[in-house]
Amino acid sequence: MQVRIFARLLCFLCVLSASVAAGQDQKLSANQIIEKHLEAIGGRQALAKFKSRVAIGTIKKENEPDGQMIVMSELPNRLSAFYGFRDYDFRMIYDGSKALIRPALPREVSVITDKYQEILASGLMFNGISLYNLLAAGAAGDLKVEAKGMKKVAGKPAYVIQLKPQKGSAAKLYFDADTFMWVRTDFGSASVSRQMGTFTNGVVNQGGSETTVDFYIETSDFRDVDGVKLPFKFEQVMTSPILRQKAVGTIVGTIREYRNNELIDPKMFQ
Repeated sequence: MQVRIFARLLCFLCVLSASVAAGQDQKLSANQIIEKHLEAIGGRQALAKFKSRVAIGTIKKENEPDGQMIVMSELPNRLSAFYGFRDYDFRMIYDGSKALIRPALPREVSVITDKYQEILASGLMFNGISLYNLLAAGAAGDLKVEAKGMKKVAGKPAYVIQLKPQKGSAAKLYFDADTFMWVRTDFGSASVSRQMGTFTNGVVNQGGSETTVDFYIETSDFRDVDGVKLPFKFEQVMTSPILRQKAVGTIVGTIREYRNNELIDPKMFQ
C-alpha cells in the first residue's frame, strides 16, 4: 500500500515539475527565442562564415514528375529561386531592392503576385535555407518582435513570435520547443478568386467566387552542413495558375545538397 502511494506521489511530482518547466519556457521573450534558435543552428560566428549559398534539389507539384529546384542567395539581401516544373520554369527573385516573378502571372491574379513579392522582400522566406535571413542579419534587439505563446507544428509544440519587417506585413515564426529549429513561417492571408489556368492558355474563371489563402512555408529534416544545421525539406503554399488541379495547395521541395560560398552568376538575380 505504501509503495503504491509513493509511486503515485512520485508521478505527481514529475508531472508538476514538467508543468513548471513548461511554464518557465513559455515566458521566454521573443529575442531570447531568436538567440536560442541561432545558437542551436550553429551560432552567429559559424553563420558569419558564409557569403553565398546554393541549395540544390527537386520540387514536387501536384501529380507531376519531380522537377529541378535551386535556391540561390548572396549577402546581404539577394535571393533567387528556380522551380523547373513540367511545362514551364518558375522563378522568384529579389535583387536587393525589388522582387520579380517570372513568368509574370496574369493580371487577374495580381493579388497573388503582390503577395509573393512581399514574401520575397521580407527576408523571411525559406526559414534559413536562404542567406537572406533577417534573424541572422543582425542583433535580435533590432527586430520588432513579440512572443505569442506556443502552438503545435506537425504535432510538436513550438514557440511563436510575431515579427514586423520593414517591408510588408507582419509574419509569425514558429520554433520547435525542443530543438529551436525554425519550422514554419506564416506570411498572412489574401483573398484569391477561384481561378484555374496556365501560362499558355490564360486564366479560366471558375465561378468568380473567392477564397482566403493562408500563405506559409514549413521546413523539416534538419542536418549539419559546414557547421550549421539546415533544413532539407520544405512545403510552400501555392495557388493557381501555378497549380492547375485546384485553386490552393502546396508544393514540396527536397534539398539534395548545399553549397556554401559558391560563386553565383549575377544574372541569377536579374
